[in-house]
Amino acid sequence: MDTHAPDHAGGHGKDHVPHVLPLATYLKTWGALLVLTGVTVGASYVSFGAANLWIALLIASVKAATVALVFMHLYYDHKFHAVILGTALVFLAIFILFTMFDTQSRGRADGIERERPADIRAPFAGTVAEQALKEKHAPSRATGE
Repeated sequence: MDTHAPDHAGGHGKDHVPHVLPLATYLKTWGALLVLTGVTVGASYVSFGAANLWIALLIASVKAATVALVFMHLYYDHKFHAVILGTALVFLAIFILFTMFDTQSRGRADGIERERPADIRAPFAGTVAEQALKEKHAPSRATGE
């Protein structure tokens, strides 16, 4: 038999030791998640101003970490797996941060765009805003006014 072949009877390598948690651990985790859900609901009724988003993200992060550590067994597994998850989360945060930069600056150019020329061949004939105003208040040619 090949020594490099996987052990199909056990399904795992020699270094893998299955980790079984007692039911009490799962019940405590469930209780903690219920409490954190209550904290989330309670925090939604209190106005913290600009900190509302950060508080909600903090509570959600604690809940996600609890699930990852207990249900995904990251607390008991090789620490390298936690490093991989942490690295993925850092890159996710970077991607979300760059998306937020884009969404925070949307609409800033609208004021400038209204003041650009309506006709690029006649730059001093009027702006886009003036053209829209003329079209809105101009007499209708169809009725002959």
